[in-house]
Amino acid sequence: MAIRLRIEFKELTPIIMILALIGAFIYSLTCCKSPTSPDGLGEADITIHNEYGQPLDIYVNGNFRFTIQNNTEIEIDDVPFGNYTLEAKEVNTDIIVKSETLKVEEKIDYLWIIDDPPDINVINQFGRTLKIYMDGAYQFDLAHEENRWIIDVTYGEHFLKAVRASDSKQVASVTIYVGENTDYSWTVGYY
Repeated sequence: MAIRLRIEFKELTPIIMILALIGAFIYSLTCCKSPTSPDGLGEADITIHNEYGQPLDIYVNGNFRFTIQNNTEIEIDDVPFGNYTLEAKEVNTDIIVKSETLKVEEKIDYLWIIDDPPDINVINQFGRTLKIYMDGAYQFDLAHEENRWIIDVTYGEHFLKAVRASDSKQVASVTIYVGENTDYSWTVGYY
């Protein structure tokens, strides 16, 4: 007595698809490791995250690599061991907004965050309310023992002056050269 087995192709299709998915999953578990695996078999990557507030051109060891948009990150894959000078410049200029030297000596992920532009903290120790100006433009009034920030200052020289609010007489001034992506401070005191 013979048994006939009749299976139509359309009945096999879901079974074949399920088996193929299971096979692909098992294959990925056994042979595909994370590119930055902690066991040292992976690679070193540099992830650059831009929180600066505008797009930036990224240079590695003086060579242009890419433009990165604000609030995004880009990964440079499979970086060989060594020292790297990373520079972020304003797009299509030579104005460096941040630079860092990075020593890649392990097969791990390295992260470089480019944060907001420099700020200047102005502190009033003069004893009276002052009006603060930067590059001729009024910024704010500042009461005695108060401090306020001039935010997102551009690179280069900036002339700050303080005048008494009561009679607009200039009481102090300073020129601050903003050359790094760091915060600056000016204390106006009565000397």
